[in-house]
Amino acid sequence: MNIIRPILFSVALLLLSGCAFNAGYNPSYLPKDAVRLGLDGKSLVVISDVDAQWQFSGKPTSFTGGGTTLTLPMGEITKQVALKVFGAAFAGGADFRNDAAGAEGYRLIVKPKVNKFSYAYNQLKNLGFAITPIVDMELSVELLAPDGTTLLAKTYGGGPTEGSTYAISGQPAEKINQILHLHLFKLMTDAAQDAKVALKE
Repeated sequence: MNIIRPILFSVALLLLSGCAFNAGYNPSYLPKDAVRLGLDGKSLVVISDVDAQWQFSGKPTSFTGGGTTLTLPMGEITKQVALKVFGAAFAGGADFRNDAAGAEGYRLIVKPKVNKFSYAYNQLKNLGFAITPIVDMELSVELLAPDGTTLLAKTYGGGPTEGSTYAISGQPAEKINQILHLHLFKLMTDAAQDAKVALKE
């Protein structure tokens, strides 16, 4: 009986209609260290001003939490994750700009963009006794040489990613936000690994 009450409270919280949650970039959600690939030079992360300010706002795809809306600064999170990952991959680190003008001094130009994102609170999987947060996203990354030649254009995804199952949370949106950070970090790291291969070729 003691565990049922907090579970029901958590479910009730997610079922409340009209609830709006806001979450932001949180560096503590990322791994402490990014992969150091030992690439010479410096990279330039380029995201247009419009994309950098893009905010995702939407409801979960699940029935649980269906009355809630989550808003995330997707452009800012993408920018910060890209700088962390590619900053570690290159010996000279990484800079950020809204366009690639005057990028001759960089070894690689990186243009990342999240082009698909959805989330869910999966309660059915746990027979109604707990909730598993899920995100599904795709990250498109274009890698260019300083002269603008495209070295690689690829979309990274892999399907839905689950977070840790929980029985109660006063901040369900942060459960989604944490998975977003971790999964985006993984996809960006995959792109950095591909960048190393592309530069060698």
